[in-house]
Amino acid sequence: MAVTAENEHDSKGPEVLAVLWTLTSVTFLLVSARVFTRLKMLRNFDIDDYLIVVAMALGLAYCGATTASVANGFGQHQVVVESNPNLDLPKALLLNNISFLLGILSFTIPKIAVTFMMQKIFNPKLAIKIIMWTLVSTAAAVSCICIIILFTMCDPAAALWTPSLAESGKAKCKSTQMLIDYAIFTGALSAAVDLFLAFYPMSVLMKLQMSLKRRIALSAAMGLGVIAAAMAVVKCTQLHTLGDKEDSTYATAELILWTNIEANVVAIASCIPTLAPLLEIILGRRTLGSYSGRKEGYKGSNGTQYNTPYERSKRPTVRKSDMATEVESQESILLSDGGKDNNRGTDGQNIHMSPIEIRRTDDFTVDVEYDPLSHRREETPR
Repeated sequence: MAVTAENEHDSKGPEVLAVLWTLTSVTFLLVSARVFTRLKMLRNFDIDDYLIVVAMALGLAYCGATTASVANGFGQHQVVVESNPNLDLPKALLLNNISFLLGILSFTIPKIAVTFMMQKIFNPKLAIKIIMWTLVSTAAAVSCICIIILFTMCDPAAALWTPSLAESGKAKCKSTQMLIDYAIFTGALSAAVDLFLAFYPMSVLMKLQMSLKRRIALSAAMGLGVIAAAMAVVKCTQLHTLGDKEDSTYATAELILWTNIEANVVAIASCIPTLAPLLEIILGRRTLGSYSGRKEGYKGSNGTQYNTPYERSKRPTVRKSDMATEVESQESILLSDGGKDNNRGTDGQNIHMSPIEIRRTDDFTVDVEYDPLSHRREETPR
């Protein structure tokens, strides 16, 4: 974009910060809700939850670095930044490069978290696991290589944020086209992985015996990665701005923006399916006390805790007087409207899912009577 007297004082900084902090705040609220649900309500804080917390921290650091960069001139035309003694071009460019590093990590790590979550929910067959982890691992490796390429474009690397070094011949820089091409490849692969992680659960859910409305709702909750893929594609259209060395503080503003949007959408998509227990409380279907002190598993109304279906199977068989099927976590999201396990497809074939991860809660009360002669125990519902 040519700088003229009419547009030389244009600034994209406020717009960028408004979008970044608004969307990141929404993501922070959802991640906080996820942490509360998994840590305090279900007492089942797993590796995918830790990864999302790390990604959230990176997202906040991204916003912080971008805010500091804008304060030093990012978002304004470079000629204006250079001529303003109150602005610091090298610092703005340095923080901009740090933002790219944080941004790449913040949209890569949630994909790993989603993969762990998918395995817990669906327990896919070995072939699917191999495909899933190959895609995610490749995307993560490619993203890390992209970071390395970014910071090795110039020798010394300080020339990336101090243009005068290259201009004076004190540094050598490679053609930015290589970085642009590789970044586009990274973005395309990222979008492909997002699509796979979105469509795989859809393909499983649509085969289950539950109402169409419920299948669509669950598919939508598990398939928000489609939006993340779309954001990755939009971001790819902005990668050409990496080659604008004359006005990089202004030209790369949209790239910073869309990188953050992609990262936040991936994190949001990973959190939505985990918030079912909290939604139950908000809608008044459950109380917080009903989750208090319990871990993942079964709990009778008499306070007996069964941690896994296998442990429960060792207990005496009881007749249920009151069965309540609840969606308590992302692992139990596959329960049907009627409270039956939905690990059976519409064609009657079993869907390969872990019996530990697909669970239901049965609230019941029993009276236990002992026969002193035979030492047999009978259980009759109260």
